[in-house]
Order: sequence, then C-alpha cells, then structure tokens
Amino acid sequence: MIKAILPGDRGFEAAAAGRDPYGAIHTARWALYGGDSGPPRFWRTAEGTGLLSLAGDTLTGSGSFPDPEELASFFAICGAKQLRGPRPALEAAADLLGLPVQSRQILCAAGPLRPFPSPPGLCEPSPREVYPLLVKVFGLPQEEFGPWYCEVSHKLRHGQGCLLGVRATGQMAATAGIYHQNKQAALIGSVATDPAFRGRGYAVALVFSLADRAQKSGRIPFVICQNPAAVRVYERVGFRPWGEEWLCHR
Repeated sequence: MIKAILPGDRGFEAAAAGRDPYGAIHTARWALYGGDSGPPRFWRTAEGTGLLSLAGDTLTGSGSFPDPEELASFFAICGAKQLRGPRPALEAAADLLGLPVQSRQILCAAGPLRPFPSPPGLCEPSPREVYPLLVKVFGLPQEEFGPWYCEVSHKLRHGQGCLLGVRATGQMAATAGIYHQNKQAALIGSVATDPAFRGRGYAVALVFSLADRAQKSGRIPFVICQNPAAVRVYERVGFRPWGEEWLCHR
C-alpha cells in the first residue's frame, strides 16, 4: 500500500539518502516541503521499497513498487501529469497505463574527472540572471518564473544547490547548476549555452566545475539528458552511463 508521509516523519528523508539521482530529488523536495502541513507531497510503499514525491505536475518515483497496478492507479488519481523515474521502477505501471514514454539517459561521474580550465567570466549568478537564458534555450514559459525563482532561491539560501554561469560581453552566455542533492548524490541540470556563444567550451567547463564541487563534498554527480550532443559533453568530463529514466506523459 502506498502511504502518505506526514510532516515530522523522518523516515522518508532517511530512505531518500542513497547514492542515486532520485534520492537527491526527493531530499531536495523534502527540504523545501517536508514540514508543510498542507496537502501530501510525499509517499512510500508499506514495505518502504518505493518512494514518491510530487512537485508541480510531476510525480517522481524511485525504488521498487511490488504492486504496479497500485502505482498506476495512484498516478491516475493524484493529479500529476507526468510520472518520472528510473525505468525498472516505472516500466510495469507505465505499460498498464499505456502512456507515451520519453526515454532519457542517466550518467554519473563516480571516478576521476577530466579537468577543464575555468573560462573568463565564470561567476555565481543570481536566479534572475539565469532564467532568461533558460527561456531562450529551452523555451521555459515566462509565467513560470515566480515559482521557479522561489524554489531555486530557497535552495541556494539553505545550501541545497548552486548555480554557475559565464558572463561574456555583458550578458549571461552559459549556465549550469546543482538543483537537487542529498549527502551522497548531486544532480546537475539546466546546462544551457546561448547559441551565439556555443563552441567555446563553456558547457564542459561548467559541468566539470560542478562535478568537481560535488565530488569534493563527498557526493557522486549525476546528469540526466536525452540530447546526444549533451551526452558527449558529459562524457568529456568523465561521466559514464548509469541507467535509463522514463518520463511518462498523461
């Protein structure tokens, strides 16, 4: 049975402490919302093998779910539009739901990194500087800036992540960040370079800097992507295949 985690229950946080990217996602969300007395955002199976956390319209699952029909039913009624997680955890439920699936590659850098020099203009930008570049590169909606800004700012203030960027000719030319982490894993994301500044090695340098920070803090860095060009960037730094993520769309 999938059960809601109530505020003050430390069991969810302990279960999400593993060396994997989904533990980092669950932990970061718990740090933001775990003490909230509002609607439930966190669940786990009665056996404690499967974890679920909800942010916006995305339900993230990890671990194992002994009853795929229950997971499929839960997703159908929880109000989420997307179900995200490692393929082994979601495959049976996704098959039952018959939903379109987007596959993405998970990579990690558990071994030595290949160093890359810091480019001129390397900085720690504010979220306000970063979001316009994400809009330009990924097409993020302008109206989502408010919720995104509040969440990212909270994480930065409480040491739950970090942002890096490169300023060139007075503008933000590239950015990347650690947006989710626990004590053992860090998930790097939103790696973006303005098209006018591509080919200068900014993305590789930013990914190396963030991965190096993660390793020095005792965390394994992870990335999740579906772009073959991005995979090559990560492999140049020292990332290697770790698994497959499924993103199921209602």
